Amino acid sequence: MRTRWLIVLLLAVAACTADPAADWDTDQRAVHAAMAAWAGAASKGDLDAMWDMLTPDAQEVYQRELTGKNGVRESVVLLKASLAPDSEAPPEEKQRVEKVLKTLPPEPEKMTAKDYYKWRVEPDLTPKKTANTAQLFAKANIKGITITGDTATVLLANGDPDRYTWKKSAGDWKFDLPPSILRALETVRRREAGE
Repeated sequence: MRTRWLIVLLLAVAACTADPAADWDTDQRAVHAAMAAWAGAASKGDLDAMWDMLTPDAQEVYQRELTGKNGVRESVVLLKASLAPDSEAPPEEKQRVEKVLKTLPPEPEKMTAKDYYKWRVEPDLTPKKTANTAQLFAKANIKGITITGDTATVLLANGDPDRYTWKKSAGDWKFDLPPSILRALETVRRREAGE
């Protein structure tokens, strides 16, 4: 009787420690490999590689933030105009504008979308945050990877958010935007197309 309970206990422990990714198919393994590559690039501070691992939609969002209507380039031009010698803005407004300008790139007109992305992301690549990314995307933290067509949804055991989207682009799995941002991007595109 005691031997039977010991066997049951050992089987239970083995089930708990089994590799959760053992049953993944080729695409699921490829998605996780992309996640691991992302975490590795982040830990090395390789912003060029991280940019290349973004979907075209994600890259477009950074392009729009930089060059779109009310984007960073336009905002910096307008803010700097209020600091011009002939500006009639009161001193407290000029102080407020100077503070805002310190939060923006100094010469956005010289930046590409990739440059802007790198400027935005680099301050977040601290050792602590990149270690958290590696833990977040570790196999042991993945509850499941669901693939529908060219889109993969990764559900994490721990994390906020607890799901990430990856999309196949030109044969490679790329880090994608959350669905809410994708919907907003599509709305903007339709509005620009006059729909």
